[in-house]
Amino acid sequence: MGNVQSSLPTYYNADPTNEAYTHSLSNYVDLASSAIGAKVVKASNEKFGLAANLIKPEAPKKKKGFDAWVTRRHNPETDWAVVQLGSAGTVAGFDIDTRGLDGEHASQVSIQGCLAPKGSHVNGNGDIDGAEWEELLPQVDISANSHHLLALWTATKNPYNYVRLVLHPDGGVARLRILGTVIANPEATGEIDLACVTAGARVVKASDEKLGAKENLILPSRATADCAETQGWKTRRSRSDDSSDWAIVRLGEPGFLTRIELDTLTFDGDQPVSASVQACFTDLDNPERDSECFWYQIVPRIELNGNKLHKVDVTLNDVPFSHIKLVIHPDGGVSRLRAFGQRVEEIEKEAAREKAEAAEEAALAEELGLDSSEPATDTEPKAPVETKKPAESSLDKLVAAKKARKQKQERKKKSAEGTKKSAEKEQFSSQSGEIIQSLTSPLPSKKRTRTRSHVEDDTDASVDSQAKRSRRKPKSRTNAAQL
Repeated sequence: MGNVQSSLPTYYNADPTNEAYTHSLSNYVDLASSAIGAKVVKASNEKFGLAANLIKPEAPKKKKGFDAWVTRRHNPETDWAVVQLGSAGTVAGFDIDTRGLDGEHASQVSIQGCLAPKGSHVNGNGDIDGAEWEELLPQVDISANSHHLLALWTATKNPYNYVRLVLHPDGGVARLRILGTVIANPEATGEIDLACVTAGARVVKASDEKLGAKENLILPSRATADCAETQGWKTRRSRSDDSSDWAIVRLGEPGFLTRIELDTLTFDGDQPVSASVQACFTDLDNPERDSECFWYQIVPRIELNGNKLHKVDVTLNDVPFSHIKLVIHPDGGVSRLRAFGQRVEEIEKEAAREKAEAAEEAALAEELGLDSSEPATDTEPKAPVETKKPAESSLDKLVAAKKARKQKQERKKKSAEGTKKSAEKEQFSSQSGEIIQSLTSPLPSKKRTRTRSHVEDDTDASVDSQAKRSRRKPKSRTNAAQL
C-alpha cells in the first residue's frame, strides 16, 4: 500500500540550500506537468489564484495577481486540489514551490495519491468513488519563496495517476511537481514512439542544456511558441565548427526501431547544421557506465533545416536497442526526438503464439498419422497416365482432415436440426390429420334433409341455392356427401 509508514521519516530534503544544480530527483519525470497531459480536476477554493497554476511547466512569474494557487483565509478545516497525472507512475519525491508567495503561502501541506480510472468523478470532499487515498507525504512545514525538494527514502512500489494536495489550513502554493517514473501502457501494440516520456522513456544525460532542458526532447506534443520552457533542447554556442553536443535517451522499452524523427519546430536560425543518431543495447541506465556497450550508427549525419520535421528510416532495424544518442553538429536546438519501433516483448509474445499454433497443428497431424514438417512424397502406386492425380502433400492431407472434421461437425449439426424439424413436422401432420378428418367426415343425419344429386348441383341456378353452397367453406365436405 504505497509508502510504508514507520516512526522514521519517510522523506528527506534533497536540496537544503535551494542552489544545487543536480540532486537525487534530477533524473525523474514530473508526472504532474501539463506538458505531458496532467490537469487539475477539482479544487476546494480558488479565491485568489487558480489551481491550474500548480501544473504549469514554467517557473512562477512575477506579475499582477498571483501566478499560483491561492485560497481564501480563515478556513476552519483544510483546502485541497485534485490533480490527474499525465501518466500513471511510481513516485520518488516532490517539488513544492512557493516562489512569489511571501505571507500568502500555506504553512503546512500534505500529499495523497490513488489509482483510479481516467476521468473519474471527484465529489465535493475531494474523494473519488471506489478509490482510497494513500498518504505519500505526511503533513510538513513549508516556507515562503522557496523550493521544497522532498525525496522519499524509497520510491513507491504502487503506481498512481491521481494526487491530492492538501493545505493546512489554507494559503497558496505556486507549483507542484510529482517526480517519479512513468509506467508504460502494456496494451500498446504495433509501431509506437519508444522515445516518448508517456511510453516510459527518459533522457539520461546531455552534454549541455544551457538554453533548453534535455527533457523537452521526449515530450508527447509538438513544441509551441507559447511556452519557451518546453520548446526543446538547446545548447550554448560552441564557437567551433568541429564541436558537437549530444543527448542520451533511454527508451521506454527495448525495441526494434524502424524510423527516427528530428523536429526543429520553433528553431529557425538556431537549429544545428547537421545531426546523426546512434543506438546501443545495455541493461544499465547510463550506457557510459557499461564498458562493453557499443554504439551503432542507425541514422547517418544529415543536414537539418529550421521549423521542419525530418523523418529518416533506420538502417539497422533487425537489432534490438535500449538507448539512442542524438548527436548535433556543432550546436543549436532540437525541439523533439522520436524513435518509432516495435517492443521486443511484443515480438516475443507473437513468436510464442506462432510457436504454440505450430505445436497444436503438429499434435493434430500426429493424431491423424500425418507429418506436416516433411515434404510431400508419392507413396501411392502409379496410376495410368490418363487418370493420374497430383500427389497430396502431408500439409494438404492435414488441411483436408481439418476440412473433413469440420464437415462432419456440420453434418451432425444438420442431422440434429433435421431430427428436431421431423418431430415438429410429425406433430403438425398429426394435428392436421385430425382437423382434415373432422372436416371430411359425414354430417350428422339429423342435419341432412335430403340427398343432393349431381343433376341438382349442376342445374340448380337459383341465387339462393348458390349462396347456400358458397357458405360451405370446405368443398371436400360436399364431395364426401356425394360419395
